[in-house]
Amino acid sequence: MKKIARVAIYAVFAIAVLSGCSKMSNQPAESPEDVVKKFYAYIKEGGPTTLGEAYKLCSSKYYKLPDDRFKDIASKYSKDMQVNIKDSKIMKDKAVVKIECKVPSAFGGDFVQESDVNLDLDEKTNSWKIDFTGETIDNSKEAPKSAEK
Repeated sequence: MKKIARVAIYAVFAIAVLSGCSKMSNQPAESPEDVVKKFYAYIKEGGPTTLGEAYKLCSSKYYKLPDDRFKDIASKYSKDMQVNIKDSKIMKDKAVVKIECKVPSAFGGDFVQESDVNLDLDEKTNSWKIDFTGETIDNSKEAPKSAEK
Protein backbone atom coordinates (compact mmCIF):
# COMPACT_ATOMS: atom_id res chain seq x y z
CA MET A 1 0.00 0.00 0.00
CA LYS A 2 2.86 2.37 0.84
CA LYS A 3 4.44 1.56 -2.49
CA ILE A 4 1.28 2.56 -4.39
CA ALA A 5 1.02 5.82 -2.43
CA ARG A 6 4.66 6.62 -3.12
CA VAL A 7 4.25 5.91 -6.86
CA ALA A 8 1.13 8.11 -6.93
CA ILE A 9 2.99 10.97 -5.22
CA TYR A 10 5.88 10.66 -7.68
CA ALA A 11 3.44 10.62 -10.60
CA VAL A 12 1.65 13.75 -9.37
CA PHE A 13 5.00 15.47 -8.80
CA ALA A 14 6.26 14.50 -12.28
CA ILE A 15 3.07 15.79 -13.94
CA ALA A 16 3.31 19.07 -12.02
CA VAL A 17 6.95 19.55 -12.97
CA LEU A 18 6.41 18.68 -16.62
CA SER A 19 3.33 20.87 -17.02
CA GLY A 20 5.11 23.76 -15.31
CA CYS A 21 8.10 23.42 -17.60
CA SER A 22 5.98 23.30 -20.72
CA LYS A 23 4.13 26.46 -19.73
CA MET A 24 7.38 28.26 -19.03
CA SER A 25 9.00 27.15 -22.27
CA ASN A 26 6.05 28.45 -24.32
CA GLN A 27 6.49 31.99 -23.00
CA PRO A 28 8.91 34.26 -24.86
CA ALA A 29 12.03 35.17 -22.92
CA GLU A 30 11.22 38.89 -23.22
CA SER A 31 7.88 40.42 -22.36
CA PRO A 32 6.14 42.74 -24.85
CA GLU A 33 7.03 45.67 -22.55
CA ASP A 34 10.73 44.75 -22.65
CA VAL A 35 10.69 44.51 -26.45
CA VAL A 36 9.08 47.96 -26.73
CA LYS A 37 11.62 49.46 -24.29
CA LYS A 38 14.52 47.93 -26.22
CA PHE A 39 13.07 49.05 -29.57
CA TYR A 40 12.76 52.70 -28.53
CA ALA A 41 16.19 52.65 -26.86
CA TYR A 42 17.68 51.55 -30.20
CA ILE A 43 15.68 54.19 -32.09
CA LYS A 44 16.75 56.91 -29.64
CA GLU A 45 20.42 55.94 -29.95
CA GLY A 46 20.24 56.03 -33.75
CA GLY A 47 23.04 54.99 -36.07
CA PRO A 48 22.99 52.21 -38.65
CA THR A 49 23.92 49.40 -36.24
CA THR A 50 21.33 50.17 -33.56
CA LEU A 51 18.64 50.95 -36.14
CA GLY A 52 19.46 47.56 -37.63
CA GLU A 53 18.87 46.00 -34.21
CA ALA A 54 15.55 47.87 -33.92
CA TYR A 55 14.59 46.56 -37.37
CA LYS A 56 15.13 42.98 -36.16
CA LEU A 57 12.46 43.60 -33.50
CA CYS A 58 9.83 44.36 -36.18
CA SER A 59 7.28 41.84 -37.36
CA SER A 60 7.26 40.71 -40.97
CA LYS A 61 4.22 38.47 -40.51
CA TYR A 62 1.92 40.59 -42.70
CA TYR A 63 4.29 42.99 -44.44
CA LYS A 64 8.07 43.31 -44.60
CA LEU A 65 9.17 46.93 -44.73
CA PRO A 66 12.50 47.22 -46.59
CA ASP A 67 15.46 47.73 -44.24
CA ASP A 68 16.55 51.03 -45.81
CA ARG A 69 13.00 52.45 -45.66
CA PHE A 70 12.72 51.51 -41.97
CA LYS A 71 16.05 53.16 -41.18
CA ASP A 72 15.00 56.29 -43.07
CA ILE A 73 11.76 56.56 -41.07
CA ALA A 74 13.33 55.68 -37.71
CA SER A 75 16.23 58.11 -38.14
CA LYS A 76 13.72 60.97 -38.12
CA TYR A 77 12.51 60.18 -34.58
CA SER A 78 13.61 62.76 -32.02
CA LYS A 79 16.72 61.79 -30.04
CA ASP A 80 15.19 63.66 -27.08
CA MET A 81 12.04 61.54 -26.88
CA GLN A 82 11.21 59.69 -23.69
CA VAL A 83 9.00 56.63 -23.91
CA ASN A 84 7.22 55.33 -20.82
CA ILE A 85 5.20 52.13 -20.64
CA LYS A 86 1.69 52.80 -19.29
CA ASP A 87 -0.04 49.43 -19.67
CA SER A 88 0.01 46.20 -21.62
CA LYS A 89 -2.28 43.37 -22.57
CA ILE A 90 -1.56 39.95 -24.09
CA MET A 91 -4.24 38.17 -26.14
CA LYS A 92 -2.96 34.79 -27.34
CA ASP A 93 -0.48 35.60 -30.14
CA LYS A 94 -0.98 39.39 -30.02
CA ALA A 95 -0.01 42.02 -27.48
CA VAL A 96 -0.75 45.71 -27.09
CA VAL A 97 1.56 47.98 -25.10
CA LYS A 98 0.26 51.45 -24.29
CA ILE A 99 3.07 54.01 -24.28
CA GLU A 100 3.42 57.65 -23.41
CA CYS A 101 5.90 59.50 -25.59
CA LYS A 102 7.32 62.87 -24.49
CA VAL A 103 9.17 65.10 -26.93
CA PRO A 104 10.42 68.61 -26.14
CA SER A 105 8.21 71.17 -27.85
CA ALA A 106 9.57 74.12 -29.84
CA PHE A 107 7.04 76.24 -27.93
CA GLY A 108 8.44 75.21 -24.54
CA GLY A 109 7.54 72.29 -22.30
CA ASP A 110 6.89 68.83 -23.64
CA PHE A 111 4.56 67.44 -26.27
CA VAL A 112 3.02 64.29 -24.78
CA GLN A 113 1.18 61.65 -26.76
CA GLU A 114 -0.22 58.27 -25.76
CA SER A 115 -0.41 55.51 -28.32
CA ASP A 116 -0.62 51.75 -28.62
CA VAL A 117 2.19 49.57 -29.93
CA ASN A 118 0.90 46.29 -31.37
CA LEU A 119 3.10 43.20 -31.25
CA ASP A 120 2.82 39.76 -32.87
CA LEU A 121 4.16 36.55 -31.42
CA ASP A 122 6.70 35.14 -33.85
CA GLU A 123 6.18 31.41 -33.41
CA LYS A 124 9.43 30.46 -35.18
CA THR A 125 11.62 32.43 -32.75
CA ASN A 126 9.13 32.44 -29.84
CA SER A 127 9.58 36.18 -29.45
CA TRP A 128 7.45 39.31 -29.59
CA LYS A 129 7.82 41.45 -32.72
CA ILE A 130 6.60 45.01 -33.15
CA ASP A 131 4.00 45.72 -35.83
CA PHE A 132 5.83 48.80 -37.10
CA THR A 133 3.66 49.20 -40.21
CA GLY A 134 0.34 48.95 -38.33
CA GLU A 135 -0.98 45.89 -40.14
CA THR A 136 -2.68 44.54 -36.99
CA ILE A 137 -4.43 47.73 -35.94
CA ASP A 138 -8.11 47.02 -35.41
CA ASN A 139 -9.98 49.06 -37.99
CA SER A 140 -13.27 47.26 -37.36
CA LYS A 141 -14.56 50.08 -35.18
CA GLU A 142 -17.05 52.22 -37.00
CA ALA A 143 -15.58 55.49 -38.17
CA PRO A 144 -17.22 58.65 -36.84
CA LYS A 145 -19.91 59.96 -39.14
CA SER A 146 -19.26 63.31 -40.71
CA ALA A 147 -21.75 66.09 -40.30
CA GLU A 148 -24.19 66.27 -43.18
CA LYS A 149 -24.51 69.56 -45.03
